[in-house]
Order: sequence, then structure tokens, then C-alpha cells
Amino acid sequence: MFKKAIISSIPGSTNTDKCFTKKISAFTLAEVLITLGIIGVVAALTLPMLIQNYQKHVTLNKLKVNFSILSNAVRMAESEYGEITTWEEILNAYNNTDYTDDDKAAAKSQAGAIVKKYLFPHLSGAQFSETKSLAQLGYKKPILYRNGQTFAGGTTVAPSLVLKNGTVIFIGVDASPPDADGKRVLLTMSLNIDIDGPNGANIVGKDVFIARIPYAKNTRFMFNQPYVIYRDTKKMEIQTTRTELLNRCNTYGDYCGALIQMDGWQIKDDYPW
Repeated sequence: MFKKAIISSIPGSTNTDKCFTKKISAFTLAEVLITLGIIGVVAALTLPMLIQNYQKHVTLNKLKVNFSILSNAVRMAESEYGEITTWEEILNAYNNTDYTDDDKAAAKSQAGAIVKKYLFPHLSGAQFSETKSLAQLGYKKPILYRNGQTFAGGTTVAPSLVLKNGTVIFIGVDASPPDADGKRVLLTMSLNIDIDGPNGANIVGKDVFIARIPYAKNTRFMFNQPYVIYRDTKKMEIQTTRTELLNRCNTYGDYCGALIQMDGWQIKDDYPW
């Protein structure tokens, strides 16, 4: 307990000075320790949530920026060359009944050539590579699906883009199911967006998001989700529900981008963060 002496001269008093004391309260050591303990417990409970919310905020911002960049590139390419279904490289794309591994490699290379010609000129500051592996791009660990399966290993080679903001985009392709004659055609280009590049978590649905450019009329850059393209009209129809997106986001992660977009660019509480 601290004490402070206040000296005051009182007129008329026989004593020249009289001392008066005023008591000032202070915390005891025990009280300070208890308070610090309570603060520590509260911090331990709330800090992880604050960190998680910040990580979600950063992820959303990066995802929206990259989605906008790629969407604009597709729109500018179509304004310059016409609708995507008329692009020569797609009309002459690899078409084979068996669709062997060699066919898949040829189709992937074809998709890379399409991106290089049509999209790359509209991606300021980006770098394009035809044959770099993940390891050559700086990846020290594979990219995994949420269930632990490998999405792409260090030796995986694919056409790729590295945007000015550090985002790495791996270019792939999907073929249609066989038609009545058993033939397959290129159905979509796959743009796999790693918003953190080699140094992130490298998990699909966490920092890697799968997007598509369908070879369809009135096409648009979109996140991966169930859809159908009609052969005769080349029109595309999205056929999905939030439940379907959430279930697949939980297991593989490849529908997570579509789920975030459907939720109004939010990572909701049931999102498998």
C-alpha cells in the first residue's frame, strides 16, 4: 500500500504544520497475476479464430483478383478473335477414339498453345512455360486433393503461367465422353489456380482452385462444377446445387471455388477450411 503525505499550513493553528495522509489503492501481485491469466486464456481462445478469419480474408481477396484477371483475358481474347468455339486451334484439336496417354499429352500441349496465343497477350507481366515441371517452378512438395490423393507431383509437366502477382496457373484439358462414333473432342481447358504459388499449403480447395474455360457458345471463365455442353448447339448448362458443391469441396476440393462464388464470395462456416 502506497502513502502520500500532503503538508498544509492551517491559519490560526498553534502548530505551524500538520501532516495529513491520503490512501491510494493499488493491485496486489496476486490480483495482477490472476488478471494476466484471464487475459491469456481469452487470447488463447480467440487468437486462432482471428488468424483463421484473416487467412480467409486474404484467400478471398487473392481468389477474386485472379478470377477477375483471367475472366478479363478471356473476354478480351473473344473480342479480338471471336467466340471461343470458332478458334482454329480448337476446331483442329486432337480427336481420337481411344484417347491414349499420348493423346492426352497432345491435348494438353494444344491447350497450352491456345492459352499462349489467345490469353497470354492479355496478361500483363505474366510468364508462360510450355514444359516446366512443378519442381522447376519451385515446388518442394506435391499438390494434394483434400482427401490426400496427389493432384500433381513434383515431376508433373504441364504448360503454365506465372502471373505478375506470383499466382501459378497450370493448364490442362478435359475430353468429352465418346460420341456415337466413339470419338472424343476437347471439352474444356482447365486452369488450375495456385494463389500462393510454390510456398503455400498446396491443397486443392485451400490455396489451389480449379477453373475452366468451356468450349461452348456464350462461354465464360468459371470455377469447376457440374455442367453439360450439348454437341449440336454447343450451348452449356450448369447443373449443380450448393449441397453437391459442398460435398465435393469436402472430399476432393475441386468444387470449392464454385462454392465460394455461389455463396457470394464468402467462406461460410460450413466451408471445410
